[in-house]
Parts: sequence; structure tokens; C-alpha cells
Amino acid sequence: MKKDMSLLSDAELLRLVNPSLGTAILGEYSIPELFSVVSEEQIMSTKGVGQAKTKVILAIREIANRMIHRNGESKTEVHSPKDVFDYFSYLATKPTEEIWVAILDTKNRIIRSEMVAKGTINQCLSGTREIFNLAVKRMAAAVIIAHNHPSGVSKISREDIKFTENLISGGKIMGIPVLDHVVIASEGSVSMMEEHPAMFNKKLF
Repeated sequence: MKKDMSLLSDAELLRLVNPSLGTAILGEYSIPELFSVVSEEQIMSTKGVGQAKTKVILAIREIANRMIHRNGESKTEVHSPKDVFDYFSYLATKPTEEIWVAILDTKNRIIRSEMVAKGTINQCLSGTREIFNLAVKRMAAAVIIAHNHPSGVSKISREDIKFTENLISGGKIMGIPVLDHVVIASEGSVSMMEEHPAMFNKKLF
């Protein structure tokens, strides 16, 4: 009789994916670390783990992230900044900065969310077009933007404010309001709508 997968150790599970993977990588990192906070460079530099095995680990991580994240799609209603923080809480452990857009329907339900840029806010200031191209494609009634601060500090920067102002202006032109822009970090999260309410032309709460 085959052994129940839930009874397998972390190393045994990884060895099913790649026979030499479990022993090599689990000597350095736990499963939660490996599939959340450990960077690609850290994985690659682990003894016995080369480029091919790193790609396997990153692929598993991405599949897991998509499953966890999309299980809540079409169900999540947002009525407060806390709802948005909870929805995007997984961003707090990301090793690099990512910008995500949540597509909302007319009842403030998140029907889909996607990453639109990876890097820093400075590098992604031109991402307004990509965000609204996606919003139009998905027939969004409104959008919420989220990005993480890998440093763990959620303080809103001048770049964050400038980026948000650009998004709100773009939303007015497109007829798709930006309801909030949240900053997710391990030490706490911040709502731009709460911190700078005068910026927003339509209130979420």
C-alpha cells in the first residue's frame, strides 16, 4: 500500500520531485523558508543545488503561490483597509518588491489579481499603462494597487505617493477609479487612502 503523502517528511516530498533535491537544500532551509523568503540567489548558492534544481524550486513556489492566492478570487469582498491587507498579506514575505493590481467588480469583490511589475517603485513608475490595460481587459469597475517593502518597514515614501498620484490620474482618464494603494510589510501595512484621503476621487469605505 502506498504511503500517504501527508506522512512523508519534507525531504521525502522534495525527493519525489527531484531525487537529489531534498538532502541538498533542506540542510540549509526549512520548507516555509524555501517557498517564501529565500531568494533565488540564496537557493542557487546552496551546495549541491545548481541552476536546474533552482528552477524546479522556483516553479513549485510559483504554483503554490498561485493556488493559495487564487483560491480566494471571486469570493473576497473588501470593505476596509484590513480586508485589503489580509488579501495581500503573502506579499510581506517576498524577497523583492512586487506591484500587484486587484480587479474589483461593482460590489467591491476582488475577481482577480495579478502582478504587474517587479522591482522598486522608482523602476515601475511607467507601470500605469500596464495596470490599466489589464483593468480594461478584465472589465474592472475599480482597482486596488498593492506593493511590498521587503525591508519590513511600511512607511510611505515620496515615490509611493508620486506613483499613486499617477495611477489616480490615469484612473480618472480611463473611468476606472483607484480605490486604494496599500503597502505591505512584515512590520505592518499602510493604506494610502487612510494616510492621504484627499488624493482619492472615490472612497472605498
